[in-house]
Amino acid sequence: MDNFIKDLELGKISEHELMDMCRKKGQHPLCVEGNFKYYDFIIAETKTAYEVKRDYKSAETGNIVIEVKMYDKPSGLISTRADYWVFDLPDGYLIIKPERIKDCILYHGIRQVKFVGNGDREPKKAYLVKIDILKRNAKRWVNKN
Repeated sequence: MDNFIKDLELGKISEHELMDMCRKKGQHPLCVEGNFKYYDFIIAETKTAYEVKRDYKSAETGNIVIEVKMYDKPSGLISTRADYWVFDLPDGYLIIKPERIKDCILYHGIRQVKFVGNGDREPKKAYLVKIDILKRNAKRWVNKN
């Protein structure tokens, strides 16, 4: 199976797990179908939008990939309209506002990198941000245990 397709399917699993968590809290998440890059789902009651990022490789690297440009177009953090980003990591969910991610990048002087991701054909521009930095600035951390 193509890495991109596999990653897309795993990302959908993460989205559904998070929407199920919202349902258990009595919320009504609405999934955005199709090719919509601004966020993955929205909570009907509050109109709060969430972008879900699955990054299990972060357990090996200690970094979370924050994409900002793909195919020479703004993407990820630059183009998001989500109120919150949720990182699905091996040991938990990190919930953070996109503005806080930008603050972390600027405050810590993190340099942009360019690389071809697993399953990508074109290079992307991104920031590799230490998990601990984002955890300290997160709105919430939810353990999976």
